[in-house]
Amino acid sequence: MYYGEKKIEKPIRWAMVGGGKGSQIGYIHRSAAMRDFNFDLVAGAFDIDPERGREFGKQLHVDEDRCYPDYKTMFAKEAKRQDGIQGVSIATPNGTHFEITKAALLAGLHVVCEKPLCFTTEEAEELEALAAKQNKIVGVTYGYAGHQVIEEARQLIAEGMLGKIRIVNMQFSHGFHNVAVEKIQPPQNGGWIQRLQDRPMCWVMWEPIRCTYLKSCFRI
Repeated sequence: MYYGEKKIEKPIRWAMVGGGKGSQIGYIHRSAAMRDFNFDLVAGAFDIDPERGREFGKQLHVDEDRCYPDYKTMFAKEAKRQDGIQGVSIATPNGTHFEITKAALLAGLHVVCEKPLCFTTEEAEELEALAAKQNKIVGVTYGYAGHQVIEEARQLIAEGMLGKIRIVNMQFSHGFHNVAVEKIQPPQNGGWIQRLQDRPMCWVMWEPIRCTYLKSCFRI
């Protein structure tokens, strides 16, 4: 249960890559991270359009000089500050997650990344090794794993109430996805959807420093 109590003395200095104005998932990251005062949003590269990202960052009460045009600039400049960022959330298009996560780890940052973390087992193993070397945590946002419906289903299976499970069919309806979102949201219309259509997506489940791979891959 959420009480809004302060749990740590010094919040983690935190930044975002992506998640700019109009981003559904960006809002979720911010509201979840800041609700218990464990994180303090102090920097960001919020948008592929630098000026739009800067204006949005100012609306989030982030200092203008810490609203960066891109993640590479942010990582480099924040590393030179005594009060530089300690962790970063990645809420960008799928095809960019691996390279940004790798860059963040090389910059000595903890990472929370939107799914999918990457597209191949080789990429996942590279990030696993790098996280261990840097002694940093990489987490992937599988928020629905803790949903009440999932918890109930887990209990029913554990108690044998459903018999032997042979197949699971799940659906997640998004009302606002009944139209081509890339046509109405310019930030998502960068060709990345087309570039990824022929690539198998490997979902990677992470624990701190350690990962387990789901061997079933599918195409988006």
